[in-house]
Amino acid sequence: MTRRLTLAFAIALAAGTAHAQDGPHAIGTLPQGSLGYAIAAGISQVVSDRTGYTLRAVGQGGSSVTIPALNRGETAFATSNAFESVFAIEGDGNFADQPNPEVRVAAMLQPFAVGIMVPADSDHETLADLAGATIAAGYARQTLVEVMQDAVFSAVGLSADDFDGVPVSNFAEGARLLAQGDLEAVLLAPGSGVVRETHAQRPVRFLSAVESDDAAAHLAGALPGSFPMRYEPGDEMPEIAAPVDLLGYQYALLTHTGADDEMVYDAVRALYENQPALAEAHGSFNAFVPDDMATRVPGAVFHPGAVRFYEEAGIWDE
Repeated sequence: MTRRLTLAFAIALAAGTAHAQDGPHAIGTLPQGSLGYAIAAGISQVVSDRTGYTLRAVGQGGSSVTIPALNRGETAFATSNAFESVFAIEGDGNFADQPNPEVRVAAMLQPFAVGIMVPADSDHETLADLAGATIAAGYARQTLVEVMQDAVFSAVGLSADDFDGVPVSNFAEGARLLAQGDLEAVLLAPGSGVVRETHAQRPVRFLSAVESDDAAAHLAGALPGSFPMRYEPGDEMPEIAAPVDLLGYQYALLTHTGADDEMVYDAVRALYENQPALAEAHGSFNAFVPDDMATRVPGAVFHPGAVRFYEEAGIWDE
């Protein structure tokens, strides 16, 4: 998608600065079928049912589209993660030299984790073992994935030069190539639909992505607000063959400086007060803790409408 939103999108959804009576407000997110879209759809349903505003999840190509559109005020909200909001504001990471200074955080939503996935019968047991392996690279349509992957490997002293990188457009393509036997590793999220589908074709497992306290500190510096998340084996995630520590971070609802204060206030209040409805809309919201919505991440800037509600709720820590 080009810099300009499609005509149909622009007609269907009002700009983020519009008021409720002007029509639906967009939450820019990943395409349908993704966890990002499911989260945005759940938010849209709950906020629309409980406020005077109508929100709509709009699936697009990725953050390279949704965040610049948000920065320009062409959508009211977007879904992303905590450290990408920092990259966008500061012009770093996958937004290097392309700052989006109008981006603001509305709410931290739930913890999420990714790691390096390999075939179940792989000889690789650690990240260092993968030196020289054929792995997914480039991620032309999801550049943040490459930023995360580079950070995970750099924490153990490896760089892109240490691998045989195969360019892919996104993580789904990487998973498909791994299932076909064309790749030895790809960055993915356990429990996701893509991983389940891949596991059904070719059994897979995850390696620990955070192998030490030093690695965790390195990752927290490279990806602000990230932290280790422990996964234990269980029937629901057969891809977790042994206890692993993956790269955890907060998934977030973003907005922009021009978004109406009352709309942002009402939206975050609706989320804060309706966790059961969110969980009913999508099971991932079982991990949503309302009192964590105001979690601070260095470099992330909250919208004043959200701050006003969090102060009233007593969860804003200066």
